[in-house]
Amino acid sequence: MESAADEHAVRSDAGEAPWILVTNDDGVDSPALPPLLAALTSLGCVRAVVPTRECSWTGKVMSRFGLLAPQRCQLGEAEVWGVNGYPADCANLAIHSLFARPPALVVSGVNMGMNAGLAFLLSSGTVGAALEAALSGVPAVALSVELPAGDYDQWRRERTLGSPARVLLERSAAVAADIVAEVLRGGLPGDAAILSVNMPSSLRPDSPRRLARVTVTTYGPYFARDGDGRFGYRFSGLRTLVPAPEGDLAVLARGEVALTPIRLVLDAAVSAADRDRFERCAGRPTGRVLGGAERG
Repeated sequence: MESAADEHAVRSDAGEAPWILVTNDDGVDSPALPPLLAALTSLGCVRAVVPTRECSWTGKVMSRFGLLAPQRCQLGEAEVWGVNGYPADCANLAIHSLFARPPALVVSGVNMGMNAGLAFLLSSGTVGAALEAALSGVPAVALSVELPAGDYDQWRRERTLGSPARVLLERSAAVAADIVAEVLRGGLPGDAAILSVNMPSSLRPDSPRRLARVTVTTYGPYFARDGDGRFGYRFSGLRTLVPAPEGDLAVLARGEVALTPIRLVLDAAVSAADRDRFERCAGRPTGRVLGGAERG
């Protein structure tokens, strides 16, 4: 690896042509990274800035303390930088600090496992990097593929995959490149800031693709007590809180690709009654306390 400590040298290497940034949360050794980079090179200049270690379930956390030291390495024909930080760090560094100009598009993934449903969406480092890009004014696509349970367990234990799973990753890269090409041509759907894409484990090149809402889900207890009174990770399963027949989970269950446009509008609609209860304005009564008594 070549140190990127000389920031000016790294910035001058990037040139002025529009380019695509690839990042992920599975790290520089992710088997999904090489096929994605290869598939995207037909669309233009591609650079990858990725964590040096796996950072799953880190959301949009960033490194406020400590120093980040990007290291340049070679992965096939692609330019790749490994960063000792989180996915959102990688997106921010690449957009604002490492190169002469920001990317035209950020592509985060392909994640090893689905990120469908609200609980996974909000926890995902893959989605977190895309959100960081959107906050910086750069459109982003977050890509995830559902792995068969046995393949996912093997990946988690051994960081290896068998041939069928590698074929799935090749297919996911090809489908991803097609979706990215459409985003480059016509932009994101509607007023979306990012596009979250979830691909099924049965993915084929001709698998149907559907625009889908986020299914409201929870994962319940995340920790279990061990014999020493401590608590460790113990996933108890994903549960749907609000049924959504055309939501992202339902689309995936049908063997289709779920494309979910995400906005950064988080505030809720309020009623006149809500305003009366919560707002305090000069010259306006301060409302009532419990029991109906006026506050003086």
